[in-house]
Amino acid sequence: MEHQEITLENDKTLIEKVLDDRDMRYIVLFMYIVRNDLLKDFIDQDLLDAYEKVLILDDIYKSNVTSFWDDNLIEVAIDLGLFKNIRTMREFEAQEDDFIIKMGEETVTIEDNTMLIPDDVLFLMIRKKFKFLTRRNFNSALTRLKGVRCEIANLIHPFIFEIGENDYTIADDLYYVLEQFGNIYQAIKIEITIEGFHSRFKEIDEKIKKYIQIYDSLLNTKPVMKKINHAIKENMDILTYLREEKVELPEKFTSDTIKKDDPVYIQWNSTLLTLLNCRFTLNDVEQKILEIKDMYSGKKKKLSYLDFIEKVSFNEDGILDSIQQTLLELRQTLVRINKDTSEITEKKLKLLNLDLERMILLEGEDEE
Repeated sequence: MEHQEITLENDKTLIEKVLDDRDMRYIVLFMYIVRNDLLKDFIDQDLLDAYEKVLILDDIYKSNVTSFWDDNLIEVAIDLGLFKNIRTMREFEAQEDDFIIKMGEETVTIEDNTMLIPDDVLFLMIRKKFKFLTRRNFNSALTRLKGVRCEIANLIHPFIFEIGENDYTIADDLYYVLEQFGNIYQAIKIEITIEGFHSRFKEIDEKIKKYIQIYDSLLNTKPVMKKINHAIKENMDILTYLREEKVELPEKFTSDTIKKDDPVYIQWNSTLLTLLNCRFTLNDVEQKILEIKDMYSGKKKKLSYLDFIEKVSFNEDGILDSIQQTLLELRQTLVRINKDTSEITEKKLKLLNLDLERMILLEGEDEE
């Protein structure tokens, strides 16, 4: 029989290529999650009836949702962003029964056991979790997914279908292939956790570098950062080592006339060393985050995304435990860095540097 439908036997490599493209990956996987985890693959008619009872209401109150939907359906709907004015289950539970739930003019609907997701709803659903996705890339990925060329036969495999105007659904044959690989929702949640942690890391890293910039922009250049990191590794005095390496820093870093026991200098130097050591630690944190992400994405990826789903779903080789343990340890490091820098502000650093520069000027005038 001529190859027509997507099958694991014939199309695994093709599916892996599509899922290794992160824009196409999330479109496919979020469609899968809506069908599988929200709508239970249309198997539970009571659930589908309950879902539609809420959709037909002119005003949707919290009491309507809790009356018709079970906790799992509510939780998945919130997580996917179908409630426009509720972000978390905790926030939902805190509302009174007469609180009006907003689902927007467009949402996920069902027609003849077919899931329909408007493109705007799907885009916002993915964008809520993965901020890097642009509308342009999303639209391009949608177009490509409607016609993926088969690798073994002269035909096109639609991974998704556009039904009507701007409504999309996942292809049945692709859905059932993906179903064999385990808990896709869990894999996505783990990835969201990793991305969220990386995003938080970037915020802290940018803050530390911004603080160091106030001392001098040269300290944030790659060649000087490399020397600073070497000094820290070798437990050397950083400023002394930079002078030995002929790094041309301003006078406040090199002046021999500064009284090292002056409270202004002590605070200036101590704060600088704290920031440089925090940046050094953050560099190690980022390397460990990237090692986790290299499991399933990027040029150095060790696993196809299909394999990543399978390993996470069944915790093969303890992959889930390893990721969670590493993130926990890295979180403790970020908490410590936040604590160490909690008293530092941009305004305080600018004043501190001005005070030191003023002190150097006054000492120079005294010598004259």
